[in-house]
Amino acid sequence: MKKICLVLFLLAITLIIAGTWGLINYNSEPLPYFVLMFGLVFFFLGISFLFFDQAYDKRIKNARILLIIGITLCALVVVGANMHLPGVSITAVCTACFLSFAYLPLLTKNRIEKWKQYTRKVWHAYLLSFGDLISISALILGFLFKKLHWPGASIMMALGVVILAACLIGWNRLFSSEIVLRKLAEGKLRDSLNEIEEKNKEILDSINYAQRIQHALLASESMLKKNLPEHFVLFNPKDIVSGDFYWACEAHDKFYFVIADSTGHGVPGAFMSLLNISFLNEAINEKGIQRTNEILAHVRQRLIASLAIEGVSEGGNDGMDCILMALDTKKNILEVSCAHNPLVIIRGQELIEIAADKIPVGKSVKNEMPFTLHTIDLKKNDILFAFTDGFADQFGGPKGKKLKYKQLCETLISNKDLPMRTQRENLLNLFTGWKGNLEQVDDVLIAGIRI
Repeated sequence: MKKICLVLFLLAITLIIAGTWGLINYNSEPLPYFVLMFGLVFFFLGISFLFFDQAYDKRIKNARILLIIGITLCALVVVGANMHLPGVSITAVCTACFLSFAYLPLLTKNRIEKWKQYTRKVWHAYLLSFGDLISISALILGFLFKKLHWPGASIMMALGVVILAACLIGWNRLFSSEIVLRKLAEGKLRDSLNEIEEKNKEILDSINYAQRIQHALLASESMLKKNLPEHFVLFNPKDIVSGDFYWACEAHDKFYFVIADSTGHGVPGAFMSLLNISFLNEAINEKGIQRTNEILAHVRQRLIASLAIEGVSEGGNDGMDCILMALDTKKNILEVSCAHNPLVIIRGQELIEIAADKIPVGKSVKNEMPFTLHTIDLKKNDILFAFTDGFADQFGGPKGKKLKYKQLCETLISNKDLPMRTQRENLLNLFTGWKGNLEQVDDVLIAGIRI
């Protein structure tokens, strides 16, 4: 575009010089006026084309500036004509050429870019916009020719009126058809949105119902209070339903309590949690298995068998990471088995970590590896903490990094003397403050028990 502008300016300068020389030497002849006018045409086209490569918003501002200049020139022509000042004819020629070939082409460029997105065929916008340009330019130049008593004024003005009328009819028909089409499209869109909203409501209703079912299977607060007078559970699912779950039962003179992270989150995770709860209940209450390591082994075996796909060797690697505790509240003896997630015990100023087996409760390369049974003599005021990985894995903070296991443990130690409810509130405040405006990455589950 810059090369075109350079060529236009060179032609303009040549013609303006020639026209000016002609006016000086042959003032009564019309030819110098035509030469000068063509020079101005090329000059003002060059000015207009200078703005063509700019962004749309910037072109709009420059078009307004050119319009203000054009209006100012028109005012000068009117004042000069009324006061019979010299040079009015040349000023009128400059004004007409400026409006027709500096302002209008830039305005046309902006109109095309604005309206082509609203038409089914882009050439409609081009044709009508160029028609407006030609008709208005013809009217301006026709009026100029008439005032200067040059030939062709009437033809120009008549042509301008005809083209402008045709363009007005064209714009009207175009917008009318577009309005009809847009109303039809809006109607279809509205129907589609209503259908989507209805489907979405059905899905949400189903998920909310699934949430009620899942919550009904979790350990009840009354059961937890009965067996664990001082405790808290911080349960913050990522979605409506959760892959994390906590489940408990009384059997074999012990209180079994599990904190688990099923594969996935949301609806898939919730399905896995239901399956895991079912197999835990089967192992403890139906099969009568008492040791925590044997319970996890049974659940693992059932998961592998249930999720296996016939004829497919891969896949089915679903299950859970968990901490399964069997607490004898009369003897203060704890039996625990940990799959991937450790159990933390705070005793005085000491933090004791019960190491987890690096295997999941589910299919893995170590399917035959047994789970470890830890037996621990508990002391009064010991605090047990079991949690999934969602809390420590949350991104946030000033640098958008993970909260991490170390910071979680430091918080547990610093809060150890506080009431269990206050500890829960402090952990929740830490999590929400760390997360900030970032998305929650996983389900969060932490349980604390004071002996």
